[in-house]
Amino acid sequence: MSRLAGAFVGIAAGYAITRQLPFLPATLLSSLVLAATSTFIGRIQNPLRWWALLGTACGSVLGSAVVLAAKLQQSEPQSDLSSRAVLLGFLALAGCIAGYNLSRDAAGGSARHPRDLLRSASALTTGIFAVLVTFTFLHSGLDTARTFSSRLSTSLTILVATLSVPGWLTHLLNRPPPRGPRQRS
Repeated sequence: MSRLAGAFVGIAAGYAITRQLPFLPATLLSSLVLAATSTFIGRIQNPLRWWALLGTACGSVLGSAVVLAAKLQQSEPQSDLSSRAVLLGFLALAGCIAGYNLSRDAAGGSARHPRDLLRSASALTTGIFAVLVTFTFLHSGLDTARTFSSRLSTSLTILVATLSVPGWLTHLLNRPPPRGPRQRS
């Protein structure tokens, strides 16, 4: 029960705050939340706190995805290139920080393995996505929900790729070299 409570509180807080902010501040906040979460999450033992942090990160990413989807819908394709570049820069930096921190936690024998974090974050994000699309369907009908789902999926793909590629590369660069069998002289 504490896992659900923590996740729900974290999701609600992260989503509600980032959803209300303009495009760039929402992205900056999400990036800061992701970087901070990756710093602390490997050392947290309490399930309520662990799931609350994870929920906050997932909620802020989805809130940013909603803001990004709305922004992309309203702007011309060629406009706001600098804003989109700043968005990608913030998220790539957060991905690098997260990759570094998760590598450190994996090497240091943290309480939770990074793969647990990634599995849980993926499942939680998918669940939140489904709830948002379902509520849009209830509120506005199928066509609006389909359009919202498509835009949210596109925005989420951009955000996740921008976070995960630099994060994975940083992880690969910072992991200790594999130990091979001893060589005889």
